[in-house]
Amino acid sequence: MKKLGNISHISNRGRIVVRSNQTPGFGLAVFLKNKERIGTVSDIFGPTKEPYISIKVRAKNSKNLEYRVGEPTYVSPKTNKKRGRRKRRKN
Repeated sequence: MKKLGNISHISNRGRIVVRSNQTPGFGLAVFLKNKERIGTVSDIFGPTKEPYISIKVRAKNSKNLEYRVGEPTYVSPKTNKKRGRRKRRKN
């Protein structure tokens, strides 16, 4: 797992905001140090060198987020999961 950055604050919408030095892909899973999944990358904004990452929190982890400010977060490597419908073969 790659380090994404430290938790900066919790937004008004209840999303975690992380300051990072890299730009991850949308929809990637985000974890804490103990490999506990906290959510997925939902938005990237701010300057290109050090962007802010907005993380949509899973329902399980929505409690006590204020105590996690300053903790490092990690992002999983990209998966090659194919999404969508398969194309039908024409006979």
